[in-house]
Amino acid sequence: MPTVPDLAELEATIARMEVRYAGHRLFADYRRLCERLTDDLSDPRDLALSKAAVLMLLKIESEPPSNS
Repeated sequence: MPTVPDLAELEATIARMEVRYAGHRLFADYRRLCERLTDDLSDPRDLALSKAAVLMLLKIESEPPSNS
């Protein structure tokens, strides 16, 4: 059964992904969205999960289209 990552693990993953996608054409939009998320979300875990979700969109957008 998979374990639920703790906040430190989430934040470490976010930091790695931010470095990886810093050159992405939508990264500035990600940063602006992070500012909004920080204003809107008071729970650090909710904030981390939201950031991770947006970074996953950058990841998917940067991959070649699938044939399926």
